[in-house]
Amino acid sequence: MDYKYENIPLLDFVKTLTIYRGLTLRKLLKKLHEEKGYSNSYAGFYNKLKNQTLKFNELNDITTALGYEIIFRDIK
Repeated sequence: MDYKYENIPLLDFVKTLTIYRGLTLRKLLKKLHEEKGYSNSYAGFYNKLKNQTLKFNELNDITTALGYEIIFRDIK
């Protein structure tokens, strides 16, 4: 599946990717906690998404946990 980021809020973007994988944000956080040692604080995780304060490596961990990769491509 290709999904182009269209300048939507980060929370909505990650929710969309999560739903496509049949997960919830809570289940995603549990997976990140088990695989990467992330804090299991849902409120903290949700606030980072809502306030768009994720670091790039955190976004990369999220996409990897969901089975996606981030690709940068020249704009045509």
